[in-house]
Amino acid sequence: MLPGRFDALVPLDKALSSIQKTPGLIPVAIEPGRGGRVYWVDIGTQPFADWQFLFTIERLAAQGLISTAFATSIDILDVENLITDAIVPSGFIFHVSRCGSTLLGKALARVPENLVINQGGPLQRGFWAWATHEWEQPLPDTAQTRRMVRNLIAAMARPRLGNEARVFVKFISWNTLYIDFLKRAFPTVPMLFLYRDPVEVIASVIKETTAVLVAKPWLQSGFLTGRPAAQAAQMDDVTYLAHCYANYFKTILMESGENLHVLNYPDLNDRHLGLILDKAFGYLPKNGDISVMCRQFGFHSKDDSDKTTFKRDEQVKREAITHEDQSQIRTITSALLTRLGAVPHNLFKCDNPVDTGAVHAKRKSI
Repeated sequence: MLPGRFDALVPLDKALSSIQKTPGLIPVAIEPGRGGRVYWVDIGTQPFADWQFLFTIERLAAQGLISTAFATSIDILDVENLITDAIVPSGFIFHVSRCGSTLLGKALARVPENLVINQGGPLQRGFWAWATHEWEQPLPDTAQTRRMVRNLIAAMARPRLGNEARVFVKFISWNTLYIDFLKRAFPTVPMLFLYRDPVEVIASVIKETTAVLVAKPWLQSGFLTGRPAAQAAQMDDVTYLAHCYANYFKTILMESGENLHVLNYPDLNDRHLGLILDKAFGYLPKNGDISVMCRQFGFHSKDDSDKTTFKRDEQVKREAITHEDQSQIRTITSALLTRLGAVPHNLFKCDNPVDTGAVHAKRKSI
């Protein structure tokens, strides 16, 4: 149980003073109802050591390491320069789900100077649900909403340890549908979209569930699939998920390659990591740092203990989906998947593979 009382809102002037004086105070959730409110907790200098942002918060709360917690109105995110020492993000990671994004985030986080937000709680649903009135209307693309999302990300990823040099944010999969808005809010931030054969993705999420499936009965499902919500709610789970992922692919294909690259799951490996970081984010790690990050590739990304050895499972996943369902998935997604493989900003474009050796030869330290 978190300390403090969340039912009464702290006045904005008092909250602002506390937040700006206390680097450990970060937003951990947004409640879209009751006019919108932001929940803040002080995690001090504790690092984000778990594979998901909220798991770190839950663990610290259980260990009694959170001393302060309070709620404010969401208006605090509209304060100019809310976080005065914010670090401009070095990269945003978008993905289709179950395609190596957690692996990439955890590899980056193995270098202490890299502050990585893995699926930050307020961005999973709260901010977007508040801004769209639970998807009753499109996201307002205004100077105000752009300022608010900039403040939100700056507050989650504020420097607290004293050694932070770079910030990377990995979004939840369906945040991909807001990439155009985020590109306007952060016009200089490099972005990477990871994708995978939807047959393999759907085999995984059917087994373990996903936030996208949880949204199926609600208005959000219309936004996720690009179909009327009533129609989406009537789909079987496989068809529904295939339409969601097809919508992600369509969204990415509508974007130019400016500050955006795409990467297919089979191309994400330790041999390519230096190339990926260089091309996608302009990040050239020091020689020792790339070795440290590559260690993550030997372990399952969702085991923070580094005890579970990673094993490739593409064939197992394909065999878990019936031939009928595979045919349905491919009917909905295959043409889009082929187009993604051929876009010029695909790091390993199918008809013109990248020469990884040349890139590794020119790597320098920073």
